[in-house]
Parts: sequence; C-alpha cells; structure tokens
Amino acid sequence: MSWVEVAVDRAVGPLNRLFTYAVPKAWEGDLRGFRVRVPLGRSVVDGWVMAQRPDPPPAMDHIKPVLAVPDPYPQLTPALIELAFWVQRRYLAYLGQVVRAMVPAAVRRGGSGGSGEKWYRPGPAPSARAPRQRAVWEWVTERGAVPAKALAAAFPGAAATVRRLETDGSLVAEWRRPQRTAAIRSGPRLNRWQDAAWRAVRAGGGTWLVEGVTGSGKTEVYLECIADHLRQGRQALVLVPEIALTPQTVARFQARFGEQVAVWHSGLGDAERVRTWHAVRLGEVGVLVGARSAVFLPFARLGVIVLDEEHEATYKQEEHPRYHAREVAEARARLEGATVILGSATPEVETAWRARRGEIGWCRLPERVASRPLPTVEVVDLREELRQGNRTIFSRALVSAVEEALSRGEQAILLLNRRGYSTFVFCRDCGQALRCPRCAVSLTYHAEDQRLRCHYCFFENAPPARCPTCQSDRIRYFGAGTERVVEEVRRRWPTARVARADRDAVVGREGATRLHQAMTAGAVDILVGTQMVAKGMDWPRVTVVGVVAADVALHLPDFRSAERTFQLLVQAAGRAGRGDRPGRVVIQTYNPDHYAIVSAARQDFDALLAEELRFREEAGYPPFRHLWLVEMRGRSPEAARGQAEAVAAEIRAAVSGLEGVEVLGPAPAPVARIKGWWRFHILVKGAEETAVSQRLEAVAARFCPVTVTVDPHFML
Repeated sequence: MSWVEVAVDRAVGPLNRLFTYAVPKAWEGDLRGFRVRVPLGRSVVDGWVMAQRPDPPPAMDHIKPVLAVPDPYPQLTPALIELAFWVQRRYLAYLGQVVRAMVPAAVRRGGSGGSGEKWYRPGPAPSARAPRQRAVWEWVTERGAVPAKALAAAFPGAAATVRRLETDGSLVAEWRRPQRTAAIRSGPRLNRWQDAAWRAVRAGGGTWLVEGVTGSGKTEVYLECIADHLRQGRQALVLVPEIALTPQTVARFQARFGEQVAVWHSGLGDAERVRTWHAVRLGEVGVLVGARSAVFLPFARLGVIVLDEEHEATYKQEEHPRYHAREVAEARARLEGATVILGSATPEVETAWRARRGEIGWCRLPERVASRPLPTVEVVDLREELRQGNRTIFSRALVSAVEEALSRGEQAILLLNRRGYSTFVFCRDCGQALRCPRCAVSLTYHAEDQRLRCHYCFFENAPPARCPTCQSDRIRYFGAGTERVVEEVRRRWPTARVARADRDAVVGREGATRLHQAMTAGAVDILVGTQMVAKGMDWPRVTVVGVVAADVALHLPDFRSAERTFQLLVQAAGRAGRGDRPGRVVIQTYNPDHYAIVSAARQDFDALLAEELRFREEAGYPPFRHLWLVEMRGRSPEAARGQAEAVAAEIRAAVSGLEGVEVLGPAPAPVARIKGWWRFHILVKGAEETAVSQRLEAVAARFCPVTVTVDPHFML
C-alpha cells in the first residue's frame, strides 16, 4: 500500500491543507496530478494528488482510502503542482481555489477531449488471476502503448476483458489525434531594432521587457522568438489582455504558424474548452493565444510565454485566487525553463523599474516600422474652449481633424472611457442624483433601451418621471458616455458611418470579430469607444484619434491613476497613422499641465516614469514597498466598521515586531457599498513580503468575511 497527499476541492479555511489517503493496490503508481475521489467527513469529494508519501503516516488506523481515480491522465503536470503551491503562498489563496483555476470545470467533470483515436497504455498489473486479463495486459506492456483497434484485432472477443482492465486501472485509455501541421511561414524582414531584440531574447533567456513605441513591430519580435521555439519542438503561450484583441492576434499568428494555433478565453463553450485543454496537454497545440487564465494550461513542452500589452490591469484577477498573470508567468517559466517576453509601449512602472535596474532583460524599439512617423499630438484646454463659447463635447480642433479625415476617405476614432448616454441623472430641485439601491454609485442612463443601470451589480430600472426624493419633475441628465458621443457624431456628421465599441455594444468573440472586420474593410468612418479601442488594434486607415475627455480617471483615489491615464492616452494615440498616411491626435482636457497629460502628448515614457518613481518612493508604494489591501464587509455600515476596527487592531498587534510596516485605516472604501455590502479598507505597507503575508493570513483566518489582496491593482 502507498499513500498520497490530496488537496480537496473545497475553498474553506480549515480545509486549506493537504489530507493523507491510502492508495489501494489497483491504483498504485505515480498518481501526482491525478484527480481522485476521497472521503471527507461524511461526504465524498474530488481532490488532486499533490504529492506521494514515501513512508507510512503516523496514526495509520485513521487513514482512509482513495475511492476512485476517475481519469486516465493527470490533470496537473509536475510544474503546475509546484506552481499551485507558489500561487497559494504568494496570494494567500486556498489551495483548492488555485487548482480550480488551473483545471476548467468541464475538465474537472471528466471531459475526454472528444474526437480522435483511442489508445491504451499499461497501468499497474491486474490483481485478478484471470489468464486472459494477464495476457492482454502483458501484450500492451510489451509495446508501451497500442491503438484500441490493434488491441481488438489481436484479441478478438475480449471487449469485456479490456473494459475490466480499464475499470481497474490496469489499462489506461488515451485519446490521440493527428499532429497539426508544423509548417512555419517566413515573416517580413526585421529592421535593425527588431532583429537586435529577438536575438537578445534568444541568447539571454529568462524574462525580457520589449519596450517599443506604438507601431514599432513588437509582434514581429514575438513571432520570431516563437518560431525559434517551435523549431525546437516546444510550445508557446501568448497572453492578450482583452477578448477584443483575440481575433486580430489569432489571425496574425495563424498567418505565420498555420493550424497549430489555438485560442483560449471565457467565450469558449465547454466542448471547445475541453478539446483545447487536452490538445495543449498532448502537445498538439504549438501556439496558444489566450486571456490571463491560459497561464494555467497544462503545456507539455512550454518554451516561451508572451504577455502582450503587459501593462494592462486586466492581467490582475479580481476574484480568488487574486493572482497577476505576469507574476504567475514568470514563476511558471522558472519551473519549466521557459522564456518570458513582456511587451508594451507603456510598461507598468514596476516592470520598467526592474528593467532599468537590470533585474530583467530590456530591449527598446524606438522607431515605428518602415520609418513611419509617430502621430502629431495636440492638447486642447477645454477651459479655454468654454471661455470662447464652445459648450459642445467636441473642441474646434477635434472637429476640424475629423472633417479632414472624412474628406480624405480616412477613419477616425473617438475615445471616451465611459459607457452609457449620461453618467448620472440629477434632480435640479433637491440636488439628489439617482443612485443604485445596492451600491454607493450613481446609476448610468442608457438611451439605447431607455434604462438606468448600475455598472457594479447590474441593477436596472426605467428612468422616473419624478424625483423619488422630492417628487419634482425637473429631472435632468448630466455627463456624457459613449452613447451620447455617438448621438453627437451622427448629428454633426449625418452621412458618416458610425460604430460603437464598448462592453454593451461588443459582446464576446463574435462581436469583437465583426468590429475588427468592419474597421479593416473600411465599413466604418468614425468609431466611438471606450478603452477597448486603444488596446493594440492595428487599423491602417485610422489617421485621427480624438480623446474626448482625458481626465476621466485622472483623479480617482488610486495611486495608479496618473500612470493609467498616461497609458490610455499613449495607447489611444498609437492607433493613428499606422498605415502610409500620417496620424493626428487631439487630447481634450481640463488639466493640460498635469504631468501625465504632458508626458502623453510628448509620448515620453521616461518623463512619466521619473515622476511616478519620485512620488511612489515618497509615499511608500510599489515598486519600493509591497501593499496588502484588506477588505471587510457588513450588511450595515456599523457592522462593517466594527469588524474593520477589530481586524485593524489584530493586524497592528500581529505586525508590531516587524520593521518598516505601516498600517493605515480602517476607512470606508472609495465605493463604500457594492451589491448590498458595506465595505471598509485597511492598507498595509511593508518592504518584506513573506513575514507580513503570513501574519495577515493568520489574522484573516479568524474573521469572516475578510479578503486580502496582495499588491492590489485596484484600490476602489
């Protein structure tokens, strides 16, 4: 008899450990990574074997046996097992939560991967003394693995025997599919910057930041590096921050690598998800393009991981386990000897700081491909526009730029990072804004279906004819969202073909594909959108980009607000002039002298970085110190505050012996109520990660509901 250590599929504090089980002889062998069914109290649960015990555990009489090994293959590779423990420690997550993130629900239910040819490989020797079972098992063992058809031909009429051996685990079934075409097409000739970058990455290994201005050809560097790994028989993972980027990215990679390219994102159905997961596991996928969760796929021979637009906040998971895909990618690469490429024109401050300190490799692409110029950028002071009598949402400079583009048959993009028609609805008599009954936010008016919506909990209702507070009929609509901009565009340019790109208008992969095809075909003259239009899109006919309101996120209570404003403006500006015609960008703002606006207009990342590092070092923010955001919730403000004060006292006592640790709060969260829960925050700052995390984990285990986010990317 042997013993295994199992992580059970339960996200409960007391169960956040490994449980020891005995393995019956029918399933003896290396079970690491296999899904098992085990008794837990009075119930039977699924779990995953995370380790084998070389010696019998103490208290043998209390050890229960594994009840079943449902699958003929492990769901976790050895590297993923190690990675699961790393994620658990780094992000203070439950081990069961981490493994659930690694193994999709459809696979956890035992999905086989669908089509293909069934093969058998030998498992443990059959325990029964039946001669026919022994003969079949020995025949398969001699050959290592055989097709089911060959086994049936060698032993006619033995179907029942084979099924019995399969049930006992003595024969392990696998589905194998023909290998995909491995042809690698040649790409365009690289310029000197691109060529130097990919050769440096190939020679150096480890983690590299490829920092290149928009339109500098970073994707060609990725393609060249991936081709090099494919020739060595290894696989590549390409992470993208937004599903809207997937169709365009997949098309470029398929043009280079053919049908060995697969996709992974939340829009896949269960059957497609299971097929892709198994194809990755069996090494049939050469290149996988996917969203952040793809970092956990069971690659057989992982050689390189690319994070395109590595600065994007969507790489940070906001639900448990609260991981960052970039950090997980680097940890996985260390375990599997893979290379990590981080690409961006506007890298995250922490990444740029590491590159400039020599902690990771760094190469720059300072010019656009084919020596195309960067777009010219004009900053318009909206205060001056108001003084001169222009009360519309478009400045005179932006109107002129759009009209010139339309007259030349070119395309324009108008960016406003707000959905809806009006950002709030307001009573002019009592001064009350209409608010969500479950969240501490105003409702947004959507004119398309005449509904008021909360963008946090999705509550909605019809706009009232009278104010709910004072019964006045003087209800007015203020602020502008993308729907309002579309209306203004159609009024000013009635013959222009207009499209909208936000999370209400572009739904799923099909919506993103249709938008990309329409823009590429020139079927849209003016595209109005939120930040999704600024993320890596490459439309050569776009020559004008207008940022309708550059200040939307500039003054949010988040230490990253200036950095994110800069990134959004530079990325949006980068959509202009990517073809043969020069680009023009108009940024409208009430804060023309803010360093984020000034640096973005000059497309000067180094200036932005210098300001941010100075501010963060003084304030004690990353990359100089780690942060832990502790959140308490209650059904009433009093309950939430009481719990927050108790947790804060416990935290201060727990970290009192650690040098340089600062505990701030508790205080109401910037958005104080979401989905009916009142929220309080405590912010902990410290230079040493492990000791603080261990103490916070111990405190959080004594209170409920308390969540701890390590190095948060969202402070609201």
